[in-house]
Amino acid sequence: MVRNGEITVAEVRRVLRRYWWIPALTTVALGAMGLAASLVLPKKYTSSTLVLVEQPTVPTDVIKPVVTDDLNQRMASMKAQILSRSRLEAIIDKFNLYPQQRQNIHMEDLVEKLKGAIDVELIQPMTGSANRQPPGFNVSVTFDNPQLAQQICQEITSMLHRAKRDGACGSVE
Repeated sequence: MVRNGEITVAEVRRVLRRYWWIPALTTVALGAMGLAASLVLPKKYTSSTLVLVEQPTVPTDVIKPVVTDDLNQRMASMKAQILSRSRLEAIIDKFNLYPQQRQNIHMEDLVEKLKGAIDVELIQPMTGSANRQPPGFNVSVTFDNPQLAQQICQEITSMLHRAKRDGACGSVE
């Protein structure tokens, strides 16, 4: 019995001996639910890569920069170019994505589905650093096939490198 609001070790032992089946049954039930969920839920694989942008080391008063846009604006432009309909449609065709759904669903919907699987986000500069420009961006692709996720991520990363090399000054498709 509990006296003066204190629980003794003997009281805890008595309760555990009497109701031992509750923790055991709960453990088995939660384990079975976790196993069932892992069998029923679809498998998703994420491939990601980190792209660092090298800042110019030559002072701007010595050599005038060719591109005068803010790095945030250039990266936003590159992201818009990469996630454009024409580029994503080319990726869908190149890797033969969604083969069963192509007959029933419009290409615009498939492009939106692929766009939802791709995440391109800027890396925020470290607090306290003198440079306020983002050091780069992270590209991640989540797909049901790990090899396709990796190939799509690699393709998008190479597109970003080409867009960066070309200055991302062209019009967004």
